[in-house]
Amino acid sequence: MTIYCKKCGAENEDDALYCEKCGAELEKGVPKEARGKKGIGDILSEALNRITENPMMIVPYLIPLVLTLIGAFVAWGSLVPVREIGPGFDFDFGAEFFYENALAYLGFASILGIFSWIFGIVATAFAINMTYNAVNGRKVTLSEAWSEIGAGKILILLVVAIITAILIFLGFFALCIGALIVAILLMFVNQGIIIDNLDIGATFSNSYHIAKNNFFDVLILAIVFFILSFLVGWIPVIGGVLGVLVGMYGTVSYTLLYLDRRS
Repeated sequence: MTIYCKKCGAENEDDALYCEKCGAELEKGVPKEARGKKGIGDILSEALNRITENPMMIVPYLIPLVLTLIGAFVAWGSLVPVREIGPGFDFDFGAEFFYENALAYLGFASILGIFSWIFGIVATAFAINMTYNAVNGRKVTLSEAWSEIGAGKILILLVVAIITAILIFLGFFALCIGALIVAILLMFVNQGIIIDNLDIGATFSNSYHIAKNNFFDVLILAIVFFILSFLVGWIPVIGGVLGVLVGMYGTVSYTLLYLDRRS
């Protein structure tokens, strides 16, 4: 039987006397089934602590972050008016340049978006893995996390992401709120792959049952991060940066909820 530390919540072997993570005495350790569910406030607070304790978790998000900044810069550049910088010489950059090269611009934006999406999924995998290890009292390096994830799981995550997007799209056409329900029910597909090594079919089924049994808690988290994303989206210049970080915060929070509620 696994014993959970009452001080930090880390898992320990049933014969352990002291917590492997924080060193607290475990003479009255609490089994998972007896300790009750964590509240949403506790999940959000713990997520911040996990990120603070594992700052390397942010590193994989730097690539999609840089791509986001490049995309924002290009989008801004497309609105810059053509300026005359000398007698008889026009600085051919800005709106006119991109209007004349619309196909090249759209192609660049599409490629940038695809790479940003791929690296975003990779960053999500790292966040899930490092959060899981942190909960279990292990502070892994990026290389150790990658060795546990592997390219195989990344490919599965990409396939799952496409399937999830299609299902949400269909849910939107069936009924607008249907898209939200589908998104909530499939919120834990990535965690099932990274943490429990589930295949595609099993992770969808697993996510459905966990999310259905904890629907309102997942909904509350979804609303919280929707509001956060909406608010930071209005912040000039650094809004895109903060949006990526909010996404990481959400991934860690959902992972903690998954670990708390799975059977």
